[in-house]
Amino acid sequence: MSQELDRPGEDDSLVIRGEIETTSVPELLRSILGSGETGVLTVRLGEGVKSIFILNGRVAFAASNNVDERMGEVLLMRGKITVRNFVEASKRIRPGLRLGSILVELGALEPEELMPAVELHVKSILMDLFTWTRGEYTFVIKELDERDRVATLNMTTENLILEGIRNTHSWQQVIRALGDVESVFTPTGSNESHYRIDLTEDEQEVLAHVTGRATVEQICDVSYTSSFETCRILWALLVLGLIRRGQAGERAALGEGARQKERELDLEGIVEKFNQMFNRIYGFLRGRMGEGVDRFMDGCLEEVSRQYGALFDGVDLKQYGRADFEQMLANVADLPAEQRKSVMVSALNELVYVIQLAVRTQLGAQEEAVVSGIIKDGLRKLGAG
Repeated sequence: MSQELDRPGEDDSLVIRGEIETTSVPELLRSILGSGETGVLTVRLGEGVKSIFILNGRVAFAASNNVDERMGEVLLMRGKITVRNFVEASKRIRPGLRLGSILVELGALEPEELMPAVELHVKSILMDLFTWTRGEYTFVIKELDERDRVATLNMTTENLILEGIRNTHSWQQVIRALGDVESVFTPTGSNESHYRIDLTEDEQEVLAHVTGRATVEQICDVSYTSSFETCRILWALLVLGLIRRGQAGERAALGEGARQKERELDLEGIVEKFNQMFNRIYGFLRGRMGEGVDRFMDGCLEEVSRQYGALFDGVDLKQYGRADFEQMLANVADLPAEQRKSVMVSALNELVYVIQLAVRTQLGAQEEAVVSGIIKDGLRKLGAG
C-alpha cells in the first residue's frame, strides 16, 4: 500500500495520504480499523467527497457531499419516512439541529428508531464508497469532535468490510488483489476472526475449497457460484485474514504428497460435477415426490452399492442429492490413485443410469424427459471438463 506520511503540525495530527488505485477501499479500511486508531478518513474522487469518522477502530459516523446520500434522502429512498415527512423536516433544519432529531419531533420516527436510522445512513455512504476504484484519500489521526461521535455501527468491522466487498463489481480490483488465476491460497487457521464473521453458505463452501494446493481457477471449477463471485469471495477471505497467499515454492516442497493431492483435487472436481447434476435431479424430484425423494434416492444408491461394494459405505444422497466425496475417497483409500478414479467415476455413472431408469418406471415418461435433460446437460459439462 503506497502511502505518504505528513508529520504532526501545530494541531499534533498525523496525516496519511495515498491513492485508492494502489490499494482498495476494503483493504484500506481493514488496515485503518484494525489499527484501532481514532481519526477521519476522507476520500475524494473528482468533486465527490466522503468522510468516515473512526473511533478506536470502529466506524462512528460518515458524511458525503452527494445530496442523494444525505440522511433525509436515504431514509426517503429506503421507505423509512414519507415524502411529507421529508419536506416538513427539511424546512426545519437549522445549524446545530440534526435531521434525525427533527424527524423524531415530527413523529416520523420513534425515539428508538433514531439510532437504526443513523446506522442506515452511515452504511449507505460506506457501501457506495466500497465501489470506488479510484480517488485520493487522507487519514487524519486525531480525536473526534463530540458531534462526530454519533453512532458506532452495530456490526463487527469484519462483517462491515464483507458486506462492502459483496457490493463491489470490479473484476480488475478483484484480480489485482488475487494476482492471477494460477495463484494458490492457504487457510490461516484464524478461528477468532472466523467466529466474528457471518459467512454465507456459498462463502463457507469457497473457503472449504482453499486447501493450499488448489489454484484460483481450480476453485472456480468446483464452486457452485459463478467464477466472478467465487473470486470476489476469495478476495474477501484474503482481506479478512481467513486465507493467505501461498509462499513461493511452498507447493513444490510438498513433493509427491502435493502431486497426490492434485490428483485428488481433479477427482473432486469430477465428483462435484456429478453432485451438481444429482442436486438438480433431487430438486426436481422433491417437487414431485416431497419427502419421499429421500427414500427414492436411497433405493437407487442401494442398488448401485450391490455392484460397487464399500464405495458408498456411510454415504447417502439426503444432502440435496450430494454424495460425500471425502467419505467415498476414504472408502477406497487402499486402491491406487488411477483405480480410485476409475471406480468412483464408473459408480457415479451407474448411479445416473439407475436414477433415470427408476424415474421412468416409478414416475413416468414426462418426469423421465425432464431428468434426461438434466443428465444430458450434466454429462456435457463432465465432457467439457
